[in-house]
Formats: sequence, structure tokens, C-alpha cells
Amino acid sequence: MKNEKINKLLVILNLALVCSIVLYHYSLKNRERDFSNDVLKVRGIVIVDSLGVERAILAAHLPEAQRDGGRMFSSRSQTSVSGLMLYDSEGMERGGFVTDDDYGNIFMTLDPKGDQTALFLAEPQGATTMSIWSRSGNKASFTASESELAIDLVENGKKFKIKNND
Repeated sequence: MKNEKINKLLVILNLALVCSIVLYHYSLKNRERDFSNDVLKVRGIVIVDSLGVERAILAAHLPEAQRDGGRMFSSRSQTSVSGLMLYDSEGMERGGFVTDDDYGNIFMTLDPKGDQTALFLAEPQGATTMSIWSRSGNKASFTASESELAIDLVENGKKFKIKNND
């Protein structure tokens, strides 16, 4: 008889424990989660290699272009950009994926040592352009917008334009 009472008491305690665990987990689902300890919120991150050379900068707003290991005045001074810039082992800017504050464009650039030679740009209104060019001036641009679909080619100073005139 005593064992039977103990068994009933243990069953009731187990049921109470299971019910309280279920209720606790259910209340967690309805509670707004606090991610304040899980999210890193910074204005920028600079990644350097083992020699201390900046190899990537993720920032809002990015610093001036970097050539030959130092910052230089560039067209970027005219507008602020935010995003990711990539640098080679000599500290030269080699490209990036950024947005600009003035026009709202988002673009990706790829640069050899020296000047930019590839650009992929999307405007906030929907127009998109991809341009590639060489140091000698040869160029190919592809544009698609609400009002235009065009291919512009420049080879040895001669311009060609392919446009849908429908």
C-alpha cells in the first residue's frame, strides 16, 4: 500500500514537471528574442594580412582609394560609398562591391593594377549597365533600362552602337 502511494505521488510529480517544462517552452516561443549579444554592430572592419597590409575593408563609409600603399584623392571624394573593398598584397585597391549615398546605385568593380577596367552597376530606378574596357581605350558596355537596350563598343577609337529601334 505504501509503495502504491509513492508511485502515485511520483506520477503526479512527473506530470507536474512535464507540464511546467511544456509551458515554459511555449512561453519562450511567444517571447521576442534578444539578439543584442549575437549581433556585432560596427562602422567598419579592416582585415590585414600577416604583414599588416590592408586586404579588405568592410565599412560605412569607405575611406579614399588606396594606391601604392597610401590613400589618394579620387572621384570617391565626391560621393560617399559603403560596402566591401578588396586590396592586393601590395595594398593597391583591386575592386569592390559598394553602394553610393548620392544616387543610390549599387555596383561592383574589378581593377587591375592601376585603373578600373570592369564595372557592373544597378541604378535604383532599375537601369543596369555592365562595362569592361582596356587601358588602350577599347570598351564594351551593355545597358538595359526601361527606355533603352543598347550595346556600345569602342575599338581602336572607332565607336559602334547596337540599339533596338523598335
